[in-house]
Amino acid sequence: MPRAGNAAEVPWAGDVVRAAPTCAPDERVGDAAGRVRELGDDFCVVVFGNENVVLGLLRGDALLKDPDARVDQVMELGPRTTRPSEPLDELLRSNQAVGVKHFLIATSHGSLLGVLDRDFADRAVAEGCAPEVLGVHEIIKRQR
Repeated sequence: MPRAGNAAEVPWAGDVVRAAPTCAPDERVGDAAGRVRELGDDFCVVVFGNENVVLGLLRGDALLKDPDARVDQVMELGPRTTRPSEPLDELLRSNQAVGVKHFLIATSHGSLLGVLDRDFADRAVAEGCAPEVLGVHEIIKRQR
């Protein structure tokens, strides 16, 4: 998203998203959990339709449930999402950030854009990275 003036210097949440592991609500838990393990993550975002609308999260004990169960039977409903235009420093200081390991970044219509890892966001703010530098990190992270 183009920015001008002082906003051009401030990194936003959308600047540092990475691809998030996703699964469908009608998918088997075992299939989704296997993909999550292969990717080295500890969660899966449950999305619906071509727009990837965020419905829920599959994480923790839910990943260990009956592998033949459907994802929508064990997922956490309605996870909190963050807009891509949220300044990183404000996001990290907010009450929303307490104890959060990953932020789900989505449009105002609920379409998943990706995930923002807390440790990466903390480093980016501490190092004062400019948005164009963060964009390089985003590309590198997505290639891993």
